[in-house]
Amino acid sequence: MPIPAPTAPAPTAEFYARAMQAAGEALGFSPPTPAETPEARAAAERLMGHEVASLETIAAIAALQPASTLVFREASVITGVVATLLLKAEAEPTLRAGEFDGLEPADAFLGRPSDPVTLYYLWGIAGSTKVGSTSVMQLSRRLRYDVLADLTSYALAATPVGRHVGVTQLGFAPVRYEGDALLVSLPTARRQAA
Repeated sequence: MPIPAPTAPAPTAEFYARAMQAAGEALGFSPPTPAETPEARAAAERLMGHEVASLETIAAIAALQPASTLVFREASVITGVVATLLLKAEAEPTLRAGEFDGLEPADAFLGRPSDPVTLYYLWGIAGSTKVGSTSVMQLSRRLRYDVLADLTSYALAATPVGRHVGVTQLGFAPVRYEGDALLVSLPTARRQAA
């Protein structure tokens, strides 16, 4: 009987955060400065049409995951936001049940730099101009189909347009029932290899 080959450990949150930041930089994104964080939060809240995480929560998560919020600027004004949480496997049952709190994510679920991660949560994407929106979608596709392609992704669509974009452009499908705003996208690396 052959001995099974050992499986490689999942890459860490730090590995993915560096790759996310590099992908963002290639498209003109970077983390907001502390002075810009309120503007980035306000833009996301306005464009997504609902409450988003507090400034304190955004800052605390950015300390753990520096690429959790990336912004795009035009003439020094934030016109695009891509926010992504890297999560440990333990978060999946809560995500699938629709009980994940995006306003105050449980600390136990967040990947710290040395933690292996198998999931990510699309915390929010928004663009306020044509260039900003196009850039947001370019980065979102690069994350889904390249940088984070081996991770399962979850999202809670804030708007019907957001749900449509998730399903048609980012490979998401409803989790619990047809038309569900809670969406999942299985690892795209496996789908592309199949």
